Amino acid sequence: MIVVGAGVGGLACAIDLARSGCRVRVLEQRPQPGGKARVVRPGSLGVDAGPTVLTMAWVFDELFDAAGADFRAAVSLERAAVLARHAWPDGVRLDLFDDAARTRDAIGATFGAAEARAYDAFRAQTRRIYAISEPHFIRAQRLTLPGIVKRFGARGLATLASLDSHRTMWAALSKRFAEPKLRQLFGRYATYTGSSPFEAPATLNLVAHVESEGVYRAAGGIGAVVRAMTDLARSLGVEVLAGRPVERIVVERGRAVGVVSRGEHLPARAVVFNGDVSAIGGGLLGAEAARAVPPTPRALRSLSAITWAMEARPTGFPLLHHNVFFGPRYREEFEDIFDRGRAPEEPTVYVCAQDRGDEPGERGLERVLVIVCAPANGDRPERWGPAERERCTRAMEAALRRVGSTLAPEAQRVTTPVEFAALFPGTGGALYGPRSKGARSVLARRGAKTKLPGLYLAGGSVHPGAGVPMATLSGRLAAERIRADLVSTGRSPRAATTGTISTS
Repeated sequence: MIVVGAGVGGLACAIDLARSGCRVRVLEQRPQPGGKARVVRPGSLGVDAGPTVLTMAWVFDELFDAAGADFRAAVSLERAAVLARHAWPDGVRLDLFDDAARTRDAIGATFGAAEARAYDAFRAQTRRIYAISEPHFIRAQRLTLPGIVKRFGARGLATLASLDSHRTMWAALSKRFAEPKLRQLFGRYATYTGSSPFEAPATLNLVAHVESEGVYRAAGGIGAVVRAMTDLARSLGVEVLAGRPVERIVVERGRAVGVVSRGEHLPARAVVFNGDVSAIGGGLLGAEAARAVPPTPRALRSLSAITWAMEARPTGFPLLHHNVFFGPRYREEFEDIFDRGRAPEEPTVYVCAQDRGDEPGERGLERVLVIVCAPANGDRPERWGPAERERCTRAMEAALRRVGSTLAPEAQRVTTPVEFAALFPGTGGALYGPRSKGARSVLARRGAKTKLPGLYLAGGSVHPGAGVPMATLSGRLAAERIRADLVSTGRSPRAATTGTISTS
């Protein structure tokens, strides 16, 4: 088997295939595994410059358990008592806690008893949505509307309706909370899928439930999770080869039969592409594969970002590990990004103080990642000249000043959609695949199996969605589909050849 890309989806797929007896090779374009979970060094310190929030730890527990290993022994996890600290320009602050009762009390103390009761009702609703989503959508192969009707009958339509996909997140939150700041806070979870709360279906309010079930800090960051998955894959006999770009997926007689890397044809019984589907659909891996996987339309690209990976000395605001500083005009932020194609004038800013936990306190030189959402127009580099980059930096710094925060970086590395577009070809810098827009987007992501026999998909741009745990599940679903197809064709998985390569 060949897995193209050593992101968490590709590594999870390789682990599951290897433990089933397949010979697997993973080929990664960049110098090290990880995909979007990358570490950069602005100075002497390594800063997590991709995902920073780890939820759904059971995904990794199950992956390792199935392979006869112990995730918690491989990666030291600490469950966060404070999920995130939030602040607004008018001086209001609100922490969300691991303990729902503490969160309820904090909301009541800040916004009143009625909003605390609204939070209780919101929490119950998101729990119900998640309870339906986990077995039927998150853990399962992608379902289509006809598939839902076939599997569940008339009850399937009722199940789909109970996911609250007919209205937007913002509409649901506006119905639930009278306080605009709470709508803004919980609406932010749409950005976890690269989407706008004013467009995304209310189904995505389940992200609030996922976080309430546990946010974890991994010793060594998300990079430690990648290293543990890579070590596990190698212990099972998987070849994980970095610095091995794939030029083309080889198609013969209407079937994917391998890849070309550095001019060499590497044969395989199945090829798993663990990168953004737009790279295939855009023809970057050959015309034959492109016909099977259309690219994401530009109009449906998810968010990109501007990030500042820093070694800094924060002062002023009492930062915790996760911090969100909201802008004064939330709807305009998304109008700037998706309608006007520019970074927000007054952005919401996320700050991950990676050396901090649940208590504030200055620590001298620290690792800090700052993120502002941006449009996925990195394939139009003329829009990201020096003046625009400077404007975005000034807007970020102004947002921090509004809440009394100063970072004072001593070294930093700035990444814009242009650099993300280069890191993840075919995307324009989009970091989450297609964004969620409208009721049908609940079922819109591509599944593991493509129209081209022998070609499978994994990663955050396909089902079940973006984020480290979801991308990991996508890899497991791809492995499950491959095993089922091999059995259905009467072929033994042990006869499969090895191979993998990454374009991401």
